Amino acid sequence: MTIQKWGGVAAITEAFTYIFGFILFFAILDSSGYDTPARYLEFLIQNRDTFFTGYLVIGILFSFALVVLVQSVYQRFKLASPELMKFTTVVGYLWVCIVLASSMIFLTSLSALAKYHAINPADALVIHRSISIVVDALGGGIELVGAVWVLAISYVGLKSKIYSALLHYWGVLVGLSGVLTLLSGLSFLSSNPFFEATTAIFGLGQIVWFLVLGIIMFNDDSQHKQNDLNLTAGNVE
Repeated sequence: MTIQKWGGVAAITEAFTYIFGFILFFAILDSSGYDTPARYLEFLIQNRDTFFTGYLVIGILFSFALVVLVQSVYQRFKLASPELMKFTTVVGYLWVCIVLASSMIFLTSLSALAKYHAINPADALVIHRSISIVVDALGGGIELVGAVWVLAISYVGLKSKIYSALLHYWGVLVGLSGVLTLLSGLSFLSSNPFFEATTAIFGLGQIVWFLVLGIIMFNDDSQHKQNDLNLTAGNVE
């Protein structure tokens, strides 16, 4: 397959990792009865294999699929805006790195937490709280990096008329919601329901964005080849 079709596969994979994560962590792993930090830690240890599998999908699989998608988008958009797409690609790879880092920190912490919890539950709780802050900071508490990547792609797409304008307007909305997650830490905004929900809005919005982008990348492949041929012919003339 061409890089564009692989990009389509990667984008659809991204969407399904989000869907998988929402179903697993909000429907299947019901922690509603574990309403204290100590009880939640017990729940986490009891279900460590399920959590491990979940992060393999939403963290590791997501990250490597994103590498393919970032490269595919760059190849498609680079002629329209070479310098901005270089910046956008770096941001995309940076997003890959922080998601991978947060996922591997979480994955390696599971066995350590189980070990320390068996020896001293109080110490294990302190470790868990510390790890949670790091994982949340890197892996979803602030969605700024992913939001900037989506916003930059949407801007270039709208400016150069690449792909559907509706896709890019949706990308702008999704990207702005991701940027707003940065502001949710301000004391006077932290209790505002909208700012509390910006992470979920970004995640749910990206499901649609990834799915539509993946479908379009499949359908756009032949047109992309023709555009490259036309550009080459024009340069020769």
